Amino acid sequence: MIKRNMIWILLGIFSALLLKPALAEINTILLIVLVESVALAFSGIALFVYSKIDFTKNAESMNIGLIFLGVHVCIGLIVIGVYIAQI
Repeated sequence: MIKRNMIWILLGIFSALLLKPALAEINTILLIVLVESVALAFSGIALFVYSKIDFTKNAESMNIGLIFLGVHVCIGLIVIGVYIAQI
């Protein structure tokens, strides 16, 4: 996997070095990665739970996309709500 994506990894590292991020930017990037990881984990859980139920036989792939989208919208709303509550 690393050999296959070495060009993208090197370009990402080079871009990060050119930007010279401060501690605040690094913390923001890590927070975004953490929140997205939680959203992906919840999407996987929701997909496992709801894919056992046969909603329709013809639109299985669309249901998977809607589950993924719905979980990400909910996580985004939670993050915005926490941010607004902290202001």
